[in-house]
Amino acid sequence: MADEIYSSLILLTYKNKALLSYKQKDSLDEGGRPWSLIASTKNIHETFENAFERRLQDELGIKVDNVEHVSDSFYHASLTDSNVNQIKREEGQLFSFFTIKELKNLLLTVPTREFVSKHGNLISEIN
Repeated sequence: MADEIYSSLILLTYKNKALLSYKQKDSLDEGGRPWSLIASTKNIHETFENAFERRLQDELGIKVDNVEHVSDSFYHASLTDSNVNQIKREEGQLFSFFTIKELKNLLLTVPTREFVSKHGNLISEIN
């Protein structure tokens, strides 16, 4: 689509943990695919903050007002108890919270690993 540009990642933190997603191929999926932060692609006429608000509403069913730019194409927002309690999960879609220590032992997408390498301090310092 001509109106879309590159995507960005958002780190969603809650009680010193990061929310990551994993998409199962089917119910018998035994893994092997990497975990990822939530990604969003914006169109030319919106900000990344607005694109993330839209994406989080569509994918997780939550509204997050405090999206902040961290660096390059990386963003961060802290989740509330209400946000976490309202997260919806569609079939084949897994979400889980991980500590920084747990993230170091997970198979992550390259952009997610880069984000954690640069800004992992956000996981334990904010919340």
